[in-house]
Amino acid sequence: MKLSQIKTKEVRDRVRKSRYKKFIFTFIVLFLILIVSVCFHSYYAHQKAKKNATAKAQQKMENEYKKAKKEAEKEKTSLKPWYTYHGIAHALGGLNGKQYLNSIDGFYSNYQKGYRIFEMDLQLTSDNVLVGRHTWGDNLSDPLSKHGDPASYREFKNTKLYGRYKPTSFLDMLNAMERYKDFYLMTDSKSTDTPTVQKEFSTLVQTAKKTGKTEYLDRLIVQIYNENMYYTIKKIYPFKHFVYTTYKQRDVAFYKMVKFCKKNGIEGVTSPQNDINDYRMDILAKEGIYGFTHTVNNSYFTKEYMKLGVYGIYSDFMIPSEINKNYLEVYCPKFASRYMKTVIPALGK
Repeated sequence: MKLSQIKTKEVRDRVRKSRYKKFIFTFIVLFLILIVSVCFHSYYAHQKAKKNATAKAQQKMENEYKKAKKEAEKEKTSLKPWYTYHGIAHALGGLNGKQYLNSIDGFYSNYQKGYRIFEMDLQLTSDNVLVGRHTWGDNLSDPLSKHGDPASYREFKNTKLYGRYKPTSFLDMLNAMERYKDFYLMTDSKSTDTPTVQKEFSTLVQTAKKTGKTEYLDRLIVQIYNENMYYTIKKIYPFKHFVYTTYKQRDVAFYKMVKFCKKNGIEGVTSPQNDINDYRMDILAKEGIYGFTHTVNNSYFTKEYMKLGVYGIYSDFMIPSEINKNYLEVYCPKFASRYMKTVIPALGK
């Protein structure tokens, strides 16, 4: 019966409500089914998107790994004997006209330029951490400031050099040696006092041992200033490479020093510029010992010292290719130099 056929309004309303009650349960069930369906669909879509994102991330990581592996295989580096290089980056290399930085910023820049031997000044902080510092001064941001006491490691690391360059610890350089397999680190400790030498090199070795990086000690070139320093360090660790530096022993009997180096397998001798002469360099060459001088920052003086027999130099700003070119021009006859420049154009650049 249609509602319009019921004449009484009250009866008509009751019939309408009765009919609505029959459908309300069905409506609620359908509504709930709809909500559950929407929720399930959203959840499924979210899980699918999450799964796809995970798969993409894994694929990206796998692709990056394969790419890195290919690049590593393509750019395999070999560790050459340290004395095959004619240039040593002084204090990890200069930057923007600044010297004695001993900063890893200098290392990165000069590594890209071709250096593979990096000298580093080493000092102990007040809390016995080995860091790159030439002198302790009253101004930590100035590496050349003097008359200061050792800072704490925290102070040292939190004070940028010239407000710009990163202060660098020995551990930072061990980490760099782990990443870059083809360079040597040359130590320049500032003291010849036996207790201080023992403390510094014991700290150096312990730093490597605690971090599991002892293998990189084989790529250290330890600078010594006298025989006693050599024996003191050898008792602490059997380092493979040494260079005898004479600037703290100007009055040393040169030939006696050369005999000591020859006897103990010390591969190089570094002398101040004022001590360089052809007689001394000839003595070194005859004994198979490489002669170096420091610090040279232009081609003219590099050539002049090489003419006297110097094998290599420490430099802040010269690039290795320029140093190598100077060596070639000094030690190769002109016709050979011209021929090699024709065959290998890079040598002429």
